[in-house]
Amino acid sequence: MLSTPPIDDADIADPTLSDYGWRPVFAAALQAAESAIGRSLQPARVLTEHRGGYMIRTAADEIPAAVAGRLRHLAADPAAFPAVGDWVAIDRSSDEAGTAQGGEARIHAVLPRISSFSRRGAGKLPTEQVLAANIDTVLLVSALDGDFNPRRLERYLALAWSSGAAPVVVLNKSDLCDDIPHRVRQVREIAGDVPVHIVSGVLGLGVDELRAYITPGQTAAFLGSSGVGKSTLVNALLGTQRQATGAVREDDARGRHTTTARQLLRLPGGGLLIDTPGMRELQLWDAAEGLE
Repeated sequence: MLSTPPIDDADIADPTLSDYGWRPVFAAALQAAESAIGRSLQPARVLTEHRGGYMIRTAADEIPAAVAGRLRHLAADPAAFPAVGDWVAIDRSSDEAGTAQGGEARIHAVLPRISSFSRRGAGKLPTEQVLAANIDTVLLVSALDGDFNPRRLERYLALAWSSGAAPVVVLNKSDLCDDIPHRVRQVREIAGDVPVHIVSGVLGLGVDELRAYITPGQTAAFLGSSGVGKSTLVNALLGTQRQATGAVREDDARGRHTTTARQLLRLPGGGLLIDTPGMRELQLWDAAEGLE
């Protein structure tokens, strides 16, 4: 059962930029972007990305947006483009070329990130793929069922330590594990002093403990492989069945993708949570510090 009752959007006060994680460091970066581009710009946070288009949150509303031509031309690599969680500088006015194709706003700059999660993108040439940005806490979800894999969790920990965010290990599906203490000991051997929480998203056990990391204005992100139960945990935190969930394969307990796109969600109570699709393979990008 869910540990929090559903809350209708009408019951939530209109959020401000601060509710979405806006901080003085971003205000200074916005001024620098305005000086470089030579026009007045507005701040917005990236909520979702779909085929090169974005849904962003401004001080007033949620609107679609696309990258302006200047930013597209100057971007040196894929990591220079907006990612979910990024703060960006936008305008909503048209010029000689009109507004950006497919959006009501144009993204002129990505403000410097205070943290980011990156992996090596697909393809022969090495490229950085930013999974999410400006995260305070990363909740690394691992399942306690037949797909339990300490080595895989170790790679996620390396990614988290290199990101600039604080890692927290979430051991989900405790209802499917017969020897929890043994597996917790295995995790402790690689996680050190990182907090470890035993939860069951299906039963709602331990979910309240995770809310302590997702306070108003703070951003957390779920990261983990397919089938570890991230979407079920998101639903438990939201108090509603918003995210699709699916069963794991019976032969090897491996999961299927249910979340198909990264997205930033505002939880009842004001915290922010980025849900990410599960990953079969995690190739680290510049994670030397995290590995150490």
